[in-house]
Amino acid sequence: SVGATAPGVDPPVLTMLQAGAQVSWEIDLFGRQRALVEAAQARTDGAQALAQLARVSLVADVADTYYGLRLCQALLDTTAQDAASRAETARLAAISRDAGFTAPATAALADASAADARARTAQQRAACDAQRKVLVALTGLPEPDLVQKLAEVRANQAPAALFSIVEMPADTLRQRPDVWAAEREVLAARAEVGAADAARWPALSLAGSIGALRLRAGGVSQDFSTWSFGPLQLALPLFDGGRIAAGQAAARGRYDEAVANYQAKVRQ
Repeated sequence: SVGATAPGVDPPVLTMLQAGAQVSWEIDLFGRQRALVEAAQARTDGAQALAQLARVSLVADVADTYYGLRLCQALLDTTAQDAASRAETARLAAISRDAGFTAPATAALADASAADARARTAQQRAACDAQRKVLVALTGLPEPDLVQKLAEVRANQAPAALFSIVEMPADTLRQRPDVWAAEREVLAARAEVGAADAARWPALSLAGSIGALRLRAGGVSQDFSTWSFGPLQLALPLFDGGRIAAGQAAARGRYDEAVANYQAKVRQ
């Protein structure tokens, strides 16, 4: 708003409020903008597939760590039972030594074996603790809650597979998120090749503007609105110094790179 005052007059005698907007619209004669939209959509789909890949990888890490922890706990039980057995053997060897039926060296060997079993039990327990910490980090659960859940559910031995897979369709690979993302990148690069080719042709665009003006003076207000369309502009790429040809070559290079990356993903 702009206000002007006359000499000796406190309130403004004229207030002007003005707002406007300008827009430009390109008429997509040869599909360049449509190709760019397709490329953006394909890359969006690829990014969503990579996000799904991250979720799948997290689930796989949680499952792998869970069964690794269960295996560690099973080994800990076995190691603890072995340590208890060796401790009992050492106790009986000490009684036999004191009674004179066993040589002191034999009792000492039994004590050493029991100590070794206790050390291996402590190492196995530390390994299980580290595995549990990893599972806490992956799941985001508080460790007491995780320990309670692990105590409530014991892992049973997995049953043998009731069927076997001899072969599967190659199209099954497309369900992998990383292969799907690589395929979307190929489609995006192909659309960009089309956009680069369409840049050789003329471009037609239409500009327009709309505005509103309000004047207020002496308690009287008046509204004015203006609008305009045009001019219709035609751009002809006649002399560009090889810029369009270089853009086409770059787009085809990116497409070849995307195809090679897709083939590598499928082989992998």
